[in-house]
Amino acid sequence: MKRIVIALALLIALSACSTKVSYYFLDWAIEWQLEDYVTLDRQQEQAFDAILDPFLAWHRSQELPRYSAQLKTLQTELADGTLTPQSWRHHVDMARDHWFRLFAQVFDDLLPLIASLSDKQVAQVIAKLEADEQELVDEYKDKNQEQLIEDADERLEELFADWLGRLSEQQKALIHEHNSRRLATLDMWLEYRHEWLRQFKQALLQRSDSDLLAQRLRLLMTSPDELKSDVHKQKLAQNTENFGMLLLQLHQSLSERQQKHFKRKLGNLIDDLDELSQSSP
Repeated sequence: MKRIVIALALLIALSACSTKVSYYFLDWAIEWQLEDYVTLDRQQEQAFDAILDPFLAWHRSQELPRYSAQLKTLQTELADGTLTPQSWRHHVDMARDHWFRLFAQVFDDLLPLIASLSDKQVAQVIAKLEADEQELVDEYKDKNQEQLIEDADERLEELFADWLGRLSEQQKALIHEHNSRRLATLDMWLEYRHEWLRQFKQALLQRSDSDLLAQRLRLLMTSPDELKSDVHKQKLAQNTENFGMLLLQLHQSLSERQQKHFKRKLGNLIDDLDELSQSSP
């Protein structure tokens, strides 16, 4: 996952403002995001819309209940004190499975659309992805370890403040200690992203071979961890468990006000997911 979060990474975006409002505009947001990477012709737009509508209906009826069920389990584990670093790692693995299942669901429908891209459109996609990668490299290349830790502190403090309310100095210290002890994975992560992009570009450039395109994209979209080294995966697993320990430490440090804030926010998110999954598109 790109970032470890207090609940589940794939759900944070929905809860950034109003989960229900965000979801109602999800089709528009997806199309708007797509336009940043490629300009489809009218026939391709129609094909994409024909894929998107049933996909969102499936996601609402089949996936949102999974998210809700997992959050309810997390809610119970936090309430009765049974959450452990290992069970948190299991939650993260489940969240990753949710993410990859999205691609698996839509994969066969998307292949013909990807194969239909013109050379100009492929060049547009590649140029945007390369620009994104360069922006990421530039963001990190001149930062030392102390600056990286400061950035991580700021991100986590903002995240936890959203879920818990104002943080105490003790809680900020716990966050800093966690970030200071994280195993370094930045270089491996950047290498992994570079290799993913290299293989994705090759898949697009050789898209006339439908079997090869399907084979490469299935790996990249549904099993990208295969591109990571064993050392990288081991460090990520350890960092995930360490984050689970941070969650436990923070949970034990919560004030009564913070407990109410968290319970209300998590409860509202679960209620929204349940309501959305039971409503018609």
